[in-house]
Amino acid sequence: MLMKRVCRLFVYGTLQPQAGTRMGQWIAARLIRSEPASAPGRLFAVRGGNGWFPALLPPRGGKHVVGTLCWLSLGPGELALLDRYEGREYRRVAAPVRTMEWQREVAQLYLWHTTLPHDVEAIADGDFLAWLRRTRRSAFSTPRNGT
Repeated sequence: MLMKRVCRLFVYGTLQPQAGTRMGQWIAARLIRSEPASAPGRLFAVRGGNGWFPALLPPRGGKHVVGTLCWLSLGPGELALLDRYEGREYRRVAAPVRTMEWQREVAQLYLWHTTLPHDVEAIADGDFLAWLRRTRRSAFSTPRNGT
């Protein structure tokens, strides 16, 4: 019998269950529950492959990023699989998250930790999926690292 563990993960881009991406579907298949939430930070859109993905940087001036707080049931190696999918540009860290009911939680999230490409676009309202709709752009959906 495989041991599963519960992981709280804040997702703000292509990993969101409602993003319509392959990895969003992967997350959705492991959901125990989810709710809208926000985390401190600044958000930028990065072009890659066949679409766009977000880069979350540490906050400046009270900025927040909109996303989804997910409680996931993960099997052995699945968190490491997510880490590989996110790649070297991101580092998974524990960070404060606030639900829409102002409940504070600590969750894992992927923080961008390399230099941003020169052609990124700032997402002033911190909502990647709304930015995609406004700009009529597509989310990055090509599997990375064989995922």
